[in-house]
Amino acid sequence: MKAAAEWYEQHRDGLGLEFTDRVLETIDRIAEHPLAHRKVIAEARRANLEQFPYALWYTVEPKDGSIVIGCLHAKRHPRIARERLLGSKWKGPEPS
Repeated sequence: MKAAAEWYEQHRDGLGLEFTDRVLETIDRIAEHPLAHRKVIAEARRANLEQFPYALWYTVEPKDGSIVIGCLHAKRHPRIARERLLGSKWKGPEPS
């Protein structure tokens, strides 16, 4: 996320801050309604950012309700999210 914010800031003053604001808004949406987004890969869910081609990937942990988040560009193959969220040993079907 930091690298993406820096990249946007280099391209236009203030754009990196806008990116960070959209990430924080999305985190707030997830915190308020963690089950609002459909499962995409096993238990992993994806919440798209407004204005930017990024998504926050997360799981809701059953033990304590904590949320694990990863931020990936929308053009990245979903396999990357699967590997980061579920580990490289995932043997299930490819995400759609």
